[in-house]
Amino acid sequence: MTDAPYKAPALEKGLDILECLSSVRTPLSIAEIARTIGRSRNEIYRMIVVLEMRGYVERTEDPEKLQLSNRLFEVGMRSPPKRDLHEAALPEMSALAAEMMQSIQLAVVSSDQIVVIARTESPDDVGFSVRLGHRRSILNSASGLVLFAFAAHAQEKRILEYLKTSGTSQAELDALQQHAVSIREAGYVCMPSRMVDGVTDIGAPVFDSTSESAVASLTVPFVVTRRTRISVNDAPAFVASAADRISSALGHVPQTN
Repeated sequence: MTDAPYKAPALEKGLDILECLSSVRTPLSIAEIARTIGRSRNEIYRMIVVLEMRGYVERTEDPEKLQLSNRLFEVGMRSPPKRDLHEAALPEMSALAAEMMQSIQLAVVSSDQIVVIARTESPDDVGFSVRLGHRRSILNSASGLVLFAFAAHAQEKRILEYLKTSGTSQAELDALQQHAVSIREAGYVCMPSRMVDGVTDIGAPVFDSTSESAVASLTVPFVVTRRTRISVNDAPAFVASAADRISSALGHVPQTN
Protein backbone atom coordinates (compact mmCIF):
# COMPACT_ATOMS: atom_id res chain seq x y z
CA MET A 1 0.00 0.00 0.00
CA THR A 2 1.29 3.49 -0.73
CA ASP A 3 1.96 6.04 1.97
CA ALA A 4 -0.82 8.53 2.63
CA PRO A 5 -0.03 12.08 1.39
CA TYR A 6 -1.29 13.56 4.66
CA LYS A 7 -0.84 12.51 8.27
CA ALA A 8 -3.33 12.77 11.14
CA PRO A 9 -1.48 11.21 14.10
CA ALA A 10 -4.34 11.54 16.59
CA LEU A 11 -6.83 9.94 14.22
CA GLU A 12 -4.38 7.20 13.35
CA LYS A 13 -3.91 6.36 17.04
CA GLY A 14 -7.65 6.18 17.56
CA LEU A 15 -8.12 3.90 14.56
CA ASP A 16 -5.19 1.73 15.71
CA ILE A 17 -6.94 1.25 19.05
CA LEU A 18 -10.26 0.30 17.45
CA GLU A 19 -8.62 -2.11 15.02
CA CYS A 20 -6.59 -3.65 17.84
CA LEU A 21 -9.67 -4.34 19.97
CA SER A 22 -11.58 -5.67 16.96
CA SER A 23 -8.85 -8.21 16.20
CA VAL A 24 -8.86 -10.00 19.57
CA ARG A 25 -11.41 -12.17 21.35
CA THR A 26 -10.56 -11.09 24.89
CA PRO A 27 -10.63 -7.61 26.51
CA LEU A 28 -7.29 -5.82 26.85
CA SER A 29 -5.79 -3.41 29.34
CA ILE A 30 -4.45 -0.04 28.20
CA ALA A 31 -0.90 -1.39 28.60
CA GLU A 32 -1.73 -4.41 26.44
CA ILE A 33 -3.28 -2.22 23.75
CA ALA A 34 -0.24 0.06 23.78
CA ARG A 35 2.11 -2.91 23.44
CA THR A 36 0.07 -4.44 20.61
CA ILE A 37 0.00 -1.28 18.48
CA GLY A 38 3.59 -0.29 19.30
CA ARG A 39 2.86 2.89 21.23
CA SER A 40 3.37 4.02 24.80
CA ARG A 41 0.62 3.98 27.39
CA ASN A 42 0.82 7.76 27.73
CA GLU A 43 0.39 8.20 23.96
CA ILE A 44 -2.94 6.41 23.84
CA TYR A 45 -4.45 7.13 27.27
CA ARG A 46 -6.36 10.26 26.24
CA MET A 47 -7.51 8.59 23.03
CA ILE A 48 -9.02 5.73 25.02
CA VAL A 49 -10.74 8.15 27.40
CA VAL A 50 -12.39 9.93 24.45
CA LEU A 51 -13.36 6.65 22.75
CA GLU A 52 -14.91 5.49 26.01
CA MET A 53 -16.78 8.79 26.46
CA ARG A 54 -18.13 8.52 22.88
CA GLY A 55 -19.25 4.93 23.51
CA TYR A 56 -16.91 3.13 21.12
CA VAL A 57 -15.08 1.19 23.83
CA GLU A 58 -16.34 0.03 27.21
CA ARG A 59 -15.03 -1.38 30.46
CA THR A 60 -15.67 -5.02 31.34
CA GLU A 61 -16.32 -6.58 34.75
CA ASP A 62 -12.61 -6.09 35.26
CA PRO A 63 -12.39 -2.26 35.21
CA GLU A 64 -8.82 -2.46 33.92
CA LYS A 65 -9.92 -4.25 30.75
CA LEU A 66 -11.49 -2.70 27.65
CA GLN A 67 -13.48 -4.06 24.73
CA LEU A 68 -15.34 -2.69 21.74
CA SER A 69 -18.97 -1.75 22.31
CA ASN A 70 -21.68 -2.21 19.68
CA ARG A 71 -21.34 1.45 18.72
CA LEU A 72 -19.26 0.83 15.58
CA PHE A 73 -21.73 -1.78 14.36
CA GLU A 74 -24.64 0.58 14.98
CA VAL A 75 -22.91 3.39 13.09
CA GLY A 76 -22.12 1.09 10.19
CA MET A 77 -25.70 -0.10 9.96
CA ARG A 78 -26.89 3.49 9.50
CA SER A 79 -25.21 3.52 6.09
CA PRO A 80 -28.02 3.24 3.51
CA PRO A 81 -26.36 0.49 1.40
CA LYS A 82 -25.93 -1.74 4.46
CA ARG A 83 -29.42 -1.01 5.73
CA ASP A 84 -30.87 -1.82 2.31
CA LEU A 85 -28.83 -5.02 2.20
CA HIS A 86 -30.23 -6.10 5.56
CA GLU A 87 -33.77 -5.25 4.56
CA ALA A 88 -33.47 -7.25 1.35
CA ALA A 89 -31.54 -10.19 2.81
CA LEU A 90 -33.17 -10.99 6.14
CA PRO A 91 -36.57 -12.19 4.81
CA GLU A 92 -34.83 -14.43 2.27
CA MET A 93 -32.42 -15.71 4.92
CA SER A 94 -35.31 -16.62 7.22
CA ALA A 95 -37.15 -18.39 4.41
CA LEU A 96 -34.01 -20.26 3.35
CA ALA A 97 -33.26 -21.33 6.93
CA ALA A 98 -36.76 -22.79 7.25
CA GLU A 99 -36.55 -24.49 3.85
CA MET A 100 -33.10 -26.01 4.39
CA MET A 101 -33.18 -26.44 8.19
CA GLN A 102 -29.77 -24.75 8.29
CA SER A 103 -28.20 -21.60 9.67
CA ILE A 104 -27.62 -18.77 7.19
CA GLN A 105 -25.11 -15.93 7.33
CA LEU A 106 -24.34 -12.82 5.32
CA ALA A 107 -20.77 -11.53 5.07
CA VAL A 108 -19.03 -8.57 3.45
CA VAL A 109 -15.43 -7.67 2.66
CA SER A 110 -13.29 -5.78 5.17
CA SER A 111 -9.75 -5.27 3.78
CA ASP A 112 -8.25 -8.82 3.72
CA GLN A 113 -11.05 -10.33 5.81
CA ILE A 114 -14.75 -11.04 5.76
CA VAL A 115 -17.07 -9.84 8.49
CA VAL A 116 -20.44 -11.41 9.25
CA ILE A 117 -23.11 -8.69 9.32
CA ALA A 118 -26.28 -10.80 9.59
CA ARG A 119 -27.27 -14.32 10.49
CA THR A 120 -30.34 -16.50 10.87
CA GLU A 121 -30.30 -19.50 13.18
CA SER A 122 -31.33 -22.96 12.03
CA PRO A 123 -34.86 -24.00 13.05
CA ASP A 124 -33.34 -27.41 13.82
CA ASP A 125 -32.02 -28.27 17.27
CA VAL A 126 -28.58 -28.77 15.75
CA GLY A 127 -26.78 -26.31 13.51
CA PHE A 128 -23.66 -24.22 13.18
CA SER A 129 -23.38 -20.46 13.20
CA VAL A 130 -20.88 -17.75 14.09
CA ARG A 131 -21.41 -14.54 16.01
CA LEU A 132 -22.21 -11.24 14.37
CA GLY A 133 -19.00 -9.37 13.68
CA HIS A 134 -17.05 -12.61 13.23
CA ARG A 135 -13.97 -12.03 11.09
CA ARG A 136 -11.83 -14.43 9.11
CA SER A 137 -9.22 -14.16 6.41
CA ILE A 138 -10.60 -14.15 2.89
CA LEU A 139 -8.26 -17.07 2.22
CA ASN A 140 -9.82 -19.27 4.90
CA SER A 141 -13.54 -18.82 4.38
CA ALA A 142 -16.10 -19.74 1.75
CA SER A 143 -17.58 -16.24 2.05
CA GLY A 144 -14.17 -14.74 1.34
CA LEU A 145 -13.62 -16.91 -1.71
CA VAL A 146 -17.02 -15.90 -3.09
CA LEU A 147 -16.38 -12.20 -2.49
CA PHE A 148 -12.96 -12.41 -4.14
CA ALA A 149 -14.17 -14.50 -7.08
CA PHE A 150 -16.95 -12.04 -7.86
CA ALA A 151 -14.97 -8.85 -7.25
CA ALA A 152 -14.47 -6.34 -10.05
CA HIS A 153 -10.88 -5.83 -11.16
CA ALA A 154 -10.21 -2.79 -8.95
CA GLN A 155 -11.65 -4.52 -5.88
CA GLU A 156 -9.72 -7.70 -6.62
CA LYS A 157 -6.51 -5.67 -6.85
CA ARG A 158 -7.18 -4.00 -3.49
CA ILE A 159 -7.85 -7.34 -1.81
CA LEU A 160 -4.62 -8.79 -3.19
CA GLU A 161 -2.70 -5.77 -1.90
CA TYR A 162 -4.22 -6.18 1.56
CA LEU A 163 -3.37 -9.88 1.56
CA LYS A 164 0.22 -9.18 0.53
CA THR A 165 0.55 -6.60 3.31
CA SER A 166 -0.73 -9.13 5.85
CA GLY A 167 1.97 -11.63 4.86
CA THR A 168 0.22 -13.89 2.36
CA SER A 169 2.70 -15.71 0.14
CA GLN A 170 2.70 -15.44 -3.65
CA ALA A 171 1.89 -19.16 -3.88
CA GLU A 172 -1.22 -18.62 -1.76
CA LEU A 173 -2.27 -15.66 -3.90
CA ASP A 174 -1.83 -17.70 -7.07
CA ALA A 175 -3.91 -20.53 -5.62
CA LEU A 176 -6.62 -18.04 -4.62
CA GLN A 177 -6.83 -16.62 -8.14
CA GLN A 178 -6.99 -20.09 -9.67
CA HIS A 179 -9.73 -21.14 -7.26
CA ALA A 180 -11.66 -17.97 -8.09
CA VAL A 181 -11.90 -19.02 -11.75
CA SER A 182 -13.72 -22.26 -10.92
CA ILE A 183 -16.03 -20.45 -8.47
CA ARG A 184 -17.03 -17.90 -11.10
CA GLU A 185 -17.75 -20.69 -13.57
CA ALA A 186 -19.94 -22.55 -11.06
CA GLY A 187 -21.61 -19.41 -9.70
CA TYR A 188 -21.11 -20.55 -6.11
CA VAL A 189 -18.65 -22.25 -3.77
CA CYS A 190 -19.23 -25.60 -2.04
CA MET A 191 -16.35 -26.81 0.11
CA PRO A 192 -15.50 -28.47 3.42
CA SER A 193 -15.33 -25.87 6.16
CA ARG A 194 -11.81 -24.69 6.94
CA MET A 195 -12.87 -24.02 10.53
CA VAL A 196 -15.02 -26.97 11.64
CA ASP A 197 -14.92 -30.65 10.67
CA GLY A 198 -18.19 -32.11 9.41
CA VAL A 199 -19.50 -28.80 8.03
CA THR A 200 -19.79 -27.99 4.32
CA ASP A 201 -19.71 -24.29 3.51
CA ILE A 202 -21.91 -23.24 0.60
CA GLY A 203 -21.83 -19.62 -0.56
CA ALA A 204 -23.19 -17.53 -3.42
CA PRO A 205 -22.69 -13.85 -4.35
CA VAL A 206 -25.14 -11.02 -3.74
CA PHE A 207 -25.05 -7.98 -6.04
CA ASP A 208 -26.73 -4.59 -6.00
CA SER A 209 -27.38 -1.91 -8.62
CA THR A 210 -24.37 0.25 -7.76
CA SER A 211 -21.31 -2.00 -8.02
CA GLU A 212 -19.77 -4.51 -10.39
CA SER A 213 -18.43 -6.40 -7.37
CA ALA A 214 -20.47 -8.71 -5.18
CA VAL A 215 -21.58 -6.68 -2.16
CA ALA A 216 -22.03 -9.74 0.08
CA SER A 217 -21.83 -13.50 0.25
CA LEU A 218 -24.85 -15.53 1.33
CA THR A 219 -23.37 -18.55 3.05
CA VAL A 220 -24.76 -21.72 4.59
CA PRO A 221 -22.57 -23.77 6.96
CA PHE A 222 -24.32 -27.01 6.02
CA VAL A 223 -24.68 -29.64 8.73
CA VAL A 224 -26.24 -33.03 7.96
CA THR A 225 -28.83 -33.97 10.58
CA ARG A 226 -31.82 -36.33 10.62
CA ARG A 227 -34.11 -33.35 9.96
CA THR A 228 -32.13 -32.08 6.98
CA ARG A 229 -34.59 -31.60 4.13
CA ILE A 230 -32.16 -30.94 1.29
CA SER A 231 -29.08 -32.93 0.36
CA VAL A 232 -25.69 -31.27 0.32
CA ASN A 233 -25.52 -31.90 -3.43
CA ASP A 234 -28.78 -30.04 -4.05
CA ALA A 235 -28.12 -27.26 -1.53
CA PRO A 236 -25.97 -24.95 -3.73
CA ALA A 237 -28.88 -24.35 -6.11
CA PHE A 238 -31.10 -23.23 -3.21
CA VAL A 239 -28.42 -20.89 -1.85
CA ALA A 240 -27.68 -19.41 -5.29
CA SER A 241 -31.39 -18.90 -5.96
CA ALA A 242 -31.88 -17.06 -2.65
CA ALA A 243 -28.81 -14.90 -3.37
CA ASP A 244 -30.28 -14.04 -6.79
CA ARG A 245 -33.57 -12.97 -5.18
CA ILE A 246 -31.73 -10.71 -2.73
CA SER A 247 -29.76 -9.22 -5.62
CA SER A 248 -32.98 -8.59 -7.52
CA ALA A 249 -34.47 -6.85 -4.46
CA LEU A 250 -31.39 -4.61 -4.43
CA GLY A 251 -32.00 -3.59 -8.05
CA HIS A 252 -29.36 -5.78 -9.68
CA VAL A 253 -30.01 -6.69 -13.29
CA PRO A 254 -27.88 -9.63 -14.53
CA GLN A 255 -25.84 -8.86 -17.63
CA THR A 256 -26.70 -10.85 -20.72
CA ASN A 257 -24.08 -11.84 -23.26
